[in-house]
Amino acid sequence: MKLKKIIVFACIFLCAAILSGCNVKFGTNPKVDPKLIVAKPTRLCFTGELDITFEEFNKEYLFYLNANDMDEETSDAELCRQLRESVINNQIYDKIMLLKAKEFGCDTLTDEETKAVQEEFDNEIENQIATFGENADYSDLPEGTEITDEMKKERGEQEFNKMLESCGMVREDIYGWIKNYYISQKMINYYLDKVDKSESEEMLNEYIEEIKDIYETDPVTYEQGGYSSFWIPEGSRYIKHVLLGFDDETQEAIKKYRDEDNDEAADQLREEKAAELAEKQAEVEKALDDGEKWDDILLKYSADATGSSAYPDGYLVVPNGQSYVEEFQEAAFVPENVGDRTICISDFGVHIMIYASKAEVTEDDRNDILDYLSYNIAQNDLAEEMDKWLEEYAFDIDKESLRIETADSSN
Repeated sequence: MKLKKIIVFACIFLCAAILSGCNVKFGTNPKVDPKLIVAKPTRLCFTGELDITFEEFNKEYLFYLNANDMDEETSDAELCRQLRESVINNQIYDKIMLLKAKEFGCDTLTDEETKAVQEEFDNEIENQIATFGENADYSDLPEGTEITDEMKKERGEQEFNKMLESCGMVREDIYGWIKNYYISQKMINYYLDKVDKSESEEMLNEYIEEIKDIYETDPVTYEQGGYSSFWIPEGSRYIKHVLLGFDDETQEAIKKYRDEDNDEAADQLREEKAAELAEKQAEVEKALDDGEKWDDILLKYSADATGSSAYPDGYLVVPNGQSYVEEFQEAAFVPENVGDRTICISDFGVHIMIYASKAEVTEDDRNDILDYLSYNIAQNDLAEEMDKWLEEYAFDIDKESLRIETADSSN
């Protein structure tokens, strides 16, 4: 059993966000006594402190079924079995995590953390009620009834409460999950304090050398692999552009010429079409000269407004890059100074390009990366300890009562 629940809260409510509010026939085992202990440690005695009852297991299992809109009568039986196994394993993880948090002094939340838990809880309940309200069935109301926000809130609360009741849950259970998440984060921070910063530095430097090799041997993989967060080749720059696009018919005609290896005809056609865009090009350049808002210019003129908006700093263009069309790649390095502009024509249209800024990983960026790597090291250290604790406590699981046995499973 590996580390599974470092970010369990996020996973739980990612699923919970799709709750439909429908009545689900769960079909769980009615013969099991709710107080039956279905998982307990065998190698060390904790006077029941780590024991898990069927009631504890069942409420979380039912919640997950509901959250994923699953029904044991119609959903894949193996998928349901895997879900039951995952739930009990996660609960064992939680029990050990909370026990160790208490041992390490990480189980007590500060006033600020308690306030954050409460705010998270309040927001989650509000979001759940809103979701249930949006998805509720209002067919019982007279035809033509206007569904107001107040009605949605009232119906949403009713449906949310029904879901909790069907799972044998109360709202405090959700509060407990959120609180446990915060405690798990304190456990990671406990190990984070022990991380040697030089280890993160060494890891980053090794990673950068690997990235440099990727860039030298396969620029496309570098450009498309998200490696620029860690290292950017010297001389790289961010380029903003307004694309005055050719119409579809023109682009298709140019492509046809290219496919026929008639580059001369393709180039001639695009030059003619680019000339027709001269007036619009002048409008854009005037707007830029006048200092109009960049977003307004994009929306008004650019055929690439959506793509450009996703990169507010501009497109990253690296020396020897291969992800952009050749004309764009070459023109990106024509401007000498930040703020300078240039024009190029590609098979897609006329590009009005601006050298927006130098592209480099700043010292702040590097420190953020080092913090990220240190956090990962702490997670891995905790994971290794958790594996040891799981082996040490050797939980005995009542597979029959939980219905998680497989044909080849063994006790």
